[in-house]
Amino acid sequence: MSERRITFDGDAMLRLRGVHKTYGRGATAVPALRGVDLDVLAGELVILAGPSGCGKTTLIEIASGVLDADEGSVTVDGIDWRSLDRESKTKRRSELVGFVFQQFNLVPTLRADENVAVPLLIRGVTRRRSLGAAGEALGKVGLAARTTAAPAELSGGMQQRVAIARALVTRPRLLVCDEPTANLDGVSGRSVMELLRASTDGSVDGEQRCVIIVTHDSRIFEYADRIVRMEDGRLTGATAGLAHRHHEEG
Repeated sequence: MSERRITFDGDAMLRLRGVHKTYGRGATAVPALRGVDLDVLAGELVILAGPSGCGKTTLIEIASGVLDADEGSVTVDGIDWRSLDRESKTKRRSELVGFVFQQFNLVPTLRADENVAVPLLIRGVTRRRSLGAAGEALGKVGLAARTTAAPAELSGGMQQRVAIARALVTRPRLLVCDEPTANLDGVSGRSVMELLRASTDGSVDGEQRCVIIVTHDSRIFEYADRIVRMEDGRLTGATAGLAHRHHEEG
């Protein structure tokens, strides 16, 4: 099956249509997503909120190509995940999607720049070029002076900035974040959210992208363009975040 590119009306960077996902079969089947439709625009930061078990994590895993939907379509930057074989999908995911996790997932034995360089090294970029790009990425997230530091030598907020630099070093079109501020204090959380906010419009690396964040942390809602709410595998509504309101007022 050859890669299929779809042109959208408007600037949708991520589009889900009629997405269903069920875990298990028969009497033990558990529906996780029940016909989800969602567009996220280039330059937009969307927060996905809802109770535990409502399908938020499943949604972002399908949106990012980690999981396959049972039904429906998912496109990122016009690329339809269904049109790709496994190898092509893995390659495209490494190019199109960046991930930021609650636990940072840094390798403790690697320096900050080596951690950031990992996605490039996996893609076959030389060590010298990978470390050079990693150093530039760390500079853009405010850690130019800590490139050789081990994770244990960095605060939680700094470690999350390293993780964001690692997610951005490949210049992805979609940035997926799972509870990125859950392990941070208020000051560090705001710093991380300001960075994620800036990453949407090209302020960080010149690349416009969309950002989707799963969170229970209501402190960060003010950074969203939209807050999309989920319950029982369905999207139940959306409200404009303060970032959108400030943009409209400006």
